Amino acid sequence: MSDTRSLNPMTETSPARSASKIRRRSLMLLVIAVFTLAVAACGTSGRTLQDPKPGATAPARKNAGSTVPANSGATNTTAGAQIRSTAFTLMTTAWKTGQSIPKPFTCDGVNTSPPFTIGGVPAGTTELVFVVTNQNIPDQSLWLLAGIGPATVSIPQGGVPTGAIQITNSSGTPRWSGPCPSTGSNTYEFALYALSAPSGLTTSATFADVNAAIAKSTAASVISGTYSR
Repeated sequence: MSDTRSLNPMTETSPARSASKIRRRSLMLLVIAVFTLAVAACGTSGRTLQDPKPGATAPARKNAGSTVPANSGATNTTAGAQIRSTAFTLMTTAWKTGQSIPKPFTCDGVNTSPPFTIGGVPAGTTELVFVVTNQNIPDQSLWLLAGIGPATVSIPQGGVPTGAIQITNSSGTPRWSGPCPSTGSNTYEFALYALSAPSGLTTSATFADVNAAIAKSTAASVISGTYSR
């Protein structure tokens, strides 16, 4: 007698059920993947971090500003832009700033110091310091004056203000030593510094002492001139 039992329903639908499970599992994995990407996007800018190239350095940070004079700790006497003042003025009638210094004020002439006028000295200034340097030769000073009173309005030609002292310059003398380049054209800087406290400089001070004093200046006025031989 033949078996009249019907086939097992589970056996009949097994392939269909397996395919359905695979589709549901694939859909669930896709949802998880999309969710993971969304969470990761919330915590990044979307840019990929890369290792720096060999020899590369980090970009410089923006300067937040400083009230410290640019020449602090330096060995030259160039007044930084932070302490230059348009109200505080140093002027001369001998030449226009940046132009050629007349021969009488140099070693090829009578070698006398030029005349200067001073204006707009900042309130609270207790002393002025005057420094003349050759910008083509590091640390070469032509004239170093300290102890200039804040009420001073001029530095006379061939002289010094009352009460001021002259400090030994690069020529080994405490006086004006005019421009005397060996060859070519050199640029000379005439810088007047305003100090809110006494510099403490004396006739025996060194150029390093002068630089330390002007590093504490509150304002500066600068003019320049050139000379060639």
